[in-house]
Amino acid sequence: MYYMHYSEDASTTKFLVVSIWILDILHASLICHILYHYLITNYGVLTSLEHLVWSTPASLVVNLLVIAAVQCFFTYQIYYLCCPQVKWLVIAPIMLLVVTHFGFGMEIAVLIFVNNEFSTLSKITSYASLPCVATRVLAEVLITLSLCILVYDRGSRSVFPRTKRLLNTLIIYAINRCFLILLVTLAELVVIICNQDAWAMGFDINIGTLYANSLLASLNTRQYLRSRSSGPRSDLFNDAVHIVDPPKFSRDGKISKDGQRQLDLREVAVIDVAAVPVLDKTTGLRRKREV
Repeated sequence: MYYMHYSEDASTTKFLVVSIWILDILHASLICHILYHYLITNYGVLTSLEHLVWSTPASLVVNLLVIAAVQCFFTYQIYYLCCPQVKWLVIAPIMLLVVTHFGFGMEIAVLIFVNNEFSTLSKITSYASLPCVATRVLAEVLITLSLCILVYDRGSRSVFPRTKRLLNTLIIYAINRCFLILLVTLAELVVIICNQDAWAMGFDINIGTLYANSLLASLNTRQYLRSRSSGPRSDLFNDAVHIVDPPKFSRDGKISKDGQRQLDLREVAVIDVAAVPVLDKTTGLRRKREV
């Protein structure tokens, strides 16, 4: 569906979607191998449960790649929205947490490859599993808070009612996206603390799919947001959420037929939620004359 409606997106975005799609298929294949190993090949063999098959740490690595890619995507959106003076002050802590989470996750995968006993999960809880999940929670909270604050700040300076309603919708989407991921991550954190390793694996298996779906949902909802904002007084839309300074009006004006004063619009608040075809001259001039 993404390639049907957003063929005009940048090549990097298309490549990211393809990569996430391939990784998600690979992750599903590895999960099928895990289930086949325990439920078919070694059905009724209780001793097989004492060891982790090779596809278990492999699926963990794939999950880490998906999570890191999606978090970097939203971090770039934050970087794009931030003021130049505070870009790196906002981005640096998020990227530090993303890299730290990836490092702890790779540590878990390597330790399981080296020692595939199921008891290994309990041994690495304090110095690998807990820090890995905790950094993921912190990174997700910072990403969501940053997006909400930046979008709200831009919306508070807009004079267009449609713009404000659209930004409120974007804030709700960001919170909903974070809520589901955060709920599963917190549940995983709780079961790790309670030494329920089997439950922790179950939650971790699903977390990568949630991240992949959150990315695709954020990209595919742009057409819906565009349709809601369409109309004679809608703002202009491009490729990502970006808002410039509020409109400034010139002193020169013209009197319309109905006696209202028409002002020239020098600067326009732009909300880039999706790329759209270039407007024709007639539509562009009509929108330019509107206050």
